[in-house]
Amino acid sequence: MLHTARRWALFTLAACVLLMAACVLTVYTVDPFEQYRESPILPLYDQESYNNPGIAKNYDYNAVILGTSMVEMSNPSVIDECFGVSSVKLPMRGSHTAQMGWQLEHVYRSHELDLAILAVDAYSLMGPPDDMEEIYDYLWNDDPLDDVNYLLNRDVLLVKVPRMLKNIGRPTDTKRDDMYKWTDVTFAARSVYDSIGGPKEQVEMQRADSRIERSTENIERHLKTHIAAHPETTFKIYMPPYSVGYWYLMTRGGLSEQQFRSRARVCELLLEYPNVEIYDYSSRVEWITDLDEYFDYSHHSSGVSDNIMRAMAAGENRVYTVEDMWAGSERIRQAVVSFAQMYESGAGS
Repeated sequence: MLHTARRWALFTLAACVLLMAACVLTVYTVDPFEQYRESPILPLYDQESYNNPGIAKNYDYNAVILGTSMVEMSNPSVIDECFGVSSVKLPMRGSHTAQMGWQLEHVYRSHELDLAILAVDAYSLMGPPDDMEEIYDYLWNDDPLDDVNYLLNRDVLLVKVPRMLKNIGRPTDTKRDDMYKWTDVTFAARSVYDSIGGPKEQVEMQRADSRIERSTENIERHLKTHIAAHPETTFKIYMPPYSVGYWYLMTRGGLSEQQFRSRARVCELLLEYPNVEIYDYSSRVEWITDLDEYFDYSHHSSGVSDNIMRAMAAGENRVYTVEDMWAGSERIRQAVVSFAQMYESGAGS
């Protein structure tokens, strides 16, 4: 009886080891998060927090575009055409400046950059300086021991691997442009009006300097550190063109002036660096008022993303002084006044 029990235990143990080995081999071979190599199979590109680490480590590039969901519609092929580089995009939806800094730090561990394009959202500058939400260290670091979190992940094995295998044979030549793009939305002024949700009452405006300490810390820790450490990289920092509807909501909600102050703070702290260029597309009024190029009050079309890169290559809307940025903020204020008159009169209902 004892001999039979021992044999059964050894058989069970061996079966478990073989099953685990099969799971590890399957995940390693298919590698849906591209942790070990750029995949010949079209990846899913459905979760930036899980896909970005593999892209950052294993793709061939010398330029990146980083930002929130505002860069998801970007086309690296247009960036390459405009600046003579090979680029990837590493957006993180809803992220703050802390996550941008984290990604920059890890990009530099494996790549040398000629160009870093940073879409710096005003709200993200005021986010928590230590915000690591949606950052999974086991996917970013080089410690092979914690790869078990990936190789023996049930969701990866049972959900991601089968879904990715369905992509066998699909073309991959446009994947850098297509990854993370919104394909189930409607770009129309009606979509913007719906996302605003009707006229808003004006609330008391918060002080412009409220949360400026956070903005300062975020800029110094997560942007300035990399800029100073990598003079070989040109950093093109731009303010994304949120629609006038966004600025209407920020104004009515009493938040616009602190965002304008944070925009200016970027200039105060970074304009002195010779490898930094700053561009303000938030105040390009003909863009932010063309609501048919937006699917909500924030997010613009891929065409606008391409126009940003071409305008940047041509030096349009470059900010040379802090006063230039304040002038842009004044253009936004005036655009909001005009929009509010139209929208609140019922023209946008």
